[in-house]
Amino acid sequence: MNYSDEDVNLTTRIVLIGGFLGAGKTTLINKVAGKLTAAGKKAAIINNDQGVALVDTQYSRGKGFATAEVLGGCFCCRFPDLLKSARELVADEHPEMILAEPVGSCTDLQATVVAPFRVIFQDEFTVAPLMVLVDSSRLSSDEIDARSIGGYLRKHQIEEAEYIVLSKVDMISAARLQEIIDAVKSINSTAPVIAYSALTGKGLDEIVELVASDRRSAGAPVDVDYDTYANAEAELGWYNGQISFTAERVDTYHLGTKVLRYLAEGYEPQDIAHAKVMIRSPVSAMKMSLIFSNLTTDGVTGSRYAQGDVEMLVNGRVVSSPERLQESIRSAVRKAMEETSIDNYDFVDDCFSPGRPNPTYRMIDQ
Repeated sequence: MNYSDEDVNLTTRIVLIGGFLGAGKTTLINKVAGKLTAAGKKAAIINNDQGVALVDTQYSRGKGFATAEVLGGCFCCRFPDLLKSARELVADEHPEMILAEPVGSCTDLQATVVAPFRVIFQDEFTVAPLMVLVDSSRLSSDEIDARSIGGYLRKHQIEEAEYIVLSKVDMISAARLQEIIDAVKSINSTAPVIAYSALTGKGLDEIVELVASDRRSAGAPVDVDYDTYANAEAELGWYNGQISFTAERVDTYHLGTKVLRYLAEGYEPQDIAHAKVMIRSPVSAMKMSLIFSNLTTDGVTGSRYAQGDVEMLVNGRVVSSPERLQESIRSAVRKAMEETSIDNYDFVDDCFSPGRPNPTYRMIDQ
């Protein structure tokens, strides 16, 4: 690894890994942190969400990584919280680098996050080149078409990236991969493209090398229409739920699958940007995800069977009104719990659409 003495002694490296909901950011960040740890380097993680009760934070902490949260808004709108979390991690954990995952519907990171770190807080932090994940298995012309609201947001994420990571390349053919590379290059011709698969490990070493290198961000802000940006975020219902119960033995795989499948029945596949379930107990932890109609198990620790005091976290990011989404997930949970013979549980949840982005800083001239 190529740190200078100045970097190691005086500054902590901030690595922003962005990309739309469901692109695989959390999985990648945890894999990178694991690789760095195995190499004797210390990495911490900061997760970000519009709401509370994050599945991803519990997942990272369960893997043993020092993890902080910025809740209630994007990094750009909660920059003081991001700075506070980063400083606390540095003081308490002394990481060499902090892997920071912005909300999947967030963009304009060059102006609102990268630039403030580079200019105002350069004595404390250095910033890696902005990395953006693009889900190659879902990419279509509609998804990066600036004429559509969601396409505008995805296109802007690609435009401001300094490195583009095409995730899930194991799910597409070589010919299709080249088509996608050509498509993203037509939007951003200067950013190197890395083909990556969490399943096979393809491209992971290249990403880790970038994260651990001394390469610094030199990107520039890209113009963004905040009215269109706000409308794109408002398309999504944002659900977070927490269910607690006690059980002698419950199959976490069957329970999580039921919740996500019943949710999927109420929506068109393309409307489900990302839904997640994590179920943990003193003897187990299991996380699974639903993107479009694709359900995957992201990780299992210990037994697949939970025992004792059990907590289930449910996150949903779906094209829906908040009211409809909340009732859909509540119904899915109730039905799944009933079929699992669990009738005594505490259920706390919240659902909303994100408000208009209001960045703490927006530095377009550096």
